[in-house]
Amino acid sequence: MMDDSVVAELEKIQKNGSEQPVLFDKDDYYKTERSPFKRQALICLGVFMLNLAAGSTAGIAAVLIPQLTNDLGRNKFTTELESWVAAISCLALFFGNLMSGYLMERFGRRISLLFVSLFFLLGWCIIGFANNILHLVLFGRFITGICQGWLGPLGPVYVGEITTPIYRGFFLASLSLGIAVGVFLSHLFGTFLHWSYACQLCGLFPLTAGIILFFAPESPAWLASINRIDDCISSFQWFRGASPAMKLELEKMLAEQSRRDKSKSKFETLKENIKKPEFWKPLCIMVTFFAITQLSGVNVICAYSTDMMKKLMGKRAKDSHAYAAMLSIDVLRCVSLIIACILLRRSGRRPMSLFSGVFTSLSLLGLAIYLYLVEKNIIHHISPFISLSLIAFYIVVSNMGISLLPWNMVGEVFAAETKGIGSGISVMMTSISFFATVKTAPAMFESIGHHGTYMFYGLSTTFGTLFLYFCLPETKDKTLLQIEEYFRYGKKRNTTEKDVIDI
Repeated sequence: MMDDSVVAELEKIQKNGSEQPVLFDKDDYYKTERSPFKRQALICLGVFMLNLAAGSTAGIAAVLIPQLTNDLGRNKFTTELESWVAAISCLALFFGNLMSGYLMERFGRRISLLFVSLFFLLGWCIIGFANNILHLVLFGRFITGICQGWLGPLGPVYVGEITTPIYRGFFLASLSLGIAVGVFLSHLFGTFLHWSYACQLCGLFPLTAGIILFFAPESPAWLASINRIDDCISSFQWFRGASPAMKLELEKMLAEQSRRDKSKSKFETLKENIKKPEFWKPLCIMVTFFAITQLSGVNVICAYSTDMMKKLMGKRAKDSHAYAAMLSIDVLRCVSLIIACILLRRSGRRPMSLFSGVFTSLSLLGLAIYLYLVEKNIIHHISPFISLSLIAFYIVVSNMGISLLPWNMVGEVFAAETKGIGSGISVMMTSISFFATVKTAPAMFESIGHHGTYMFYGLSTTFGTLFLYFCLPETKDKTLLQIEEYFRYGKKRNTTEKDVIDI
């Protein structure tokens, strides 16, 4: 039985609506709902700005480490300290992930995002004004790392809940683009400015995000989950409009919420929910998908770009050439993600993941074999054209799938009541893998060489792609309720019933 309050609100929604479900095609939706689309885009811009700050956190190490080495000398700035400057933000990701799920469920998505903006700004200010005091640099990196981990599940969840299904893939993909643009901007600032000024400029990203998100409504799905029905309806209509199709989606969301048992405690409800297939199935898939992403080495390149570019260009390469190559790779990464955002409107998540996985594996294995042949003097001189072409191909194909799509899908695959804990655990996995790969990369380069490191990443990606082939479902153009029912009932369940909205 539905709560009386929910029934009353559903009657209001249905008052001017059709008795039968009305389906609109994408052109009709865009013509009638242009203002809600603009509102969604504006609020997603706020989350995008936070992702610029997160990308800058990942990328700033590539310019911070060489400049600190020049400022302090190798005697004071040892290889161990270098690895900690690069990896401490990755370690902090874990703690950000731990608290993200709880805070987004306890205080809501919007308030959590505002706190992320505040602490991100604080972290960048500490680094920017550290004045070569390594303890302050590490402390600031730790704070920005916590914020990066805090934002990891929170951003996709909020964006996934406020956007319409036909544009959800595009907006979610734009968050990964934000990471890439943040990496590029941090590298660009650090190439032409002292690292302290670069960090101060990076602090403008969370400041802008906080201003935008201060005026944003709360997620309608979270408001429904705490039974604030009036606020839920107002928020939903602000984000999604009041067309008959949107009314039907709102009606189904409220009806689904009313069927949940309110008599049990939150702990009992959580214990019951984590046993359901719509929780543990997507959790297993997302945990593995995130691990595959990190084991492909995408963030190692962000953290050690300059040193890796020097190795790939040969011993005669100048620092200026390495920085130019790093910025070129950053631009290529951004262009690849823009193309991926466009392709996601037309292509599914599954084919893009498999395409990316296969060619990422091939590019890494090809680069490993080439560097091995150079190492053994079978090829006498490294050719920057060949090595940089292989790494450029790797950047393109990895960012068109396996680097992008886990962040895209983590906001889609979990049911509303387990979204916080499910997305938090999933992103926690990437934090552990992120820290492990970035922290161990210098030791791997020294012990097994660059060719051995690339071989390890290539084989890891190959086995990961096989897992995706057998386990990854398609979520394109499906409502969140349809995705939930897929995991609950499996493929045999017809999730394209006529009473479910496809836009």
